[in-house]
Amino acid sequence: MLASFSSLFVAGLLSATLLPGASELLFAQQVLANPSQGLWLWLAVTAGNSVGGAITFFMGVGLAQLGASWQVAQKLRIRPPKATIMIYMQRYGSWPLLLSWLPVVGDALCLAAGMLGCSRWLSLLLIVVGKAGRYALLLLLLS
Repeated sequence: MLASFSSLFVAGLLSATLLPGASELLFAQQVLANPSQGLWLWLAVTAGNSVGGAITFFMGVGLAQLGASWQVAQKLRIRPPKATIMIYMQRYGSWPLLLSWLPVVGDALCLAAGMLGCSRWLSLLLIVVGKAGRYALLLLLLS
């Protein structure tokens, strides 16, 4: 069972960073195979996905500290968030991070929040709440 928790944590982590992943599929498979462990599986995938979102947020913090120099970011193949995402984050602050669970857009929101210097604690809390909500809904649908 430890392997299931570990694999869900890693899948969640990779899905939340700028790497593609399918944590929802693995989570669903694990919940269907081990329904009595649903809460623990939810915690594992939520923790991994939240850590991944935090990594992306802090990548944005680091990129902001680089200033206008995108040479390092370009070498890492990190593209800046689109202007519309940056404007949205400037207008609403950290609150759009409740949508950090969305594919593609969620990564950009986390990166933009870090780049714009949004409140670290509030941002991290909202990332966790958003990502936990996605997996909780999936858990409810599978139960």
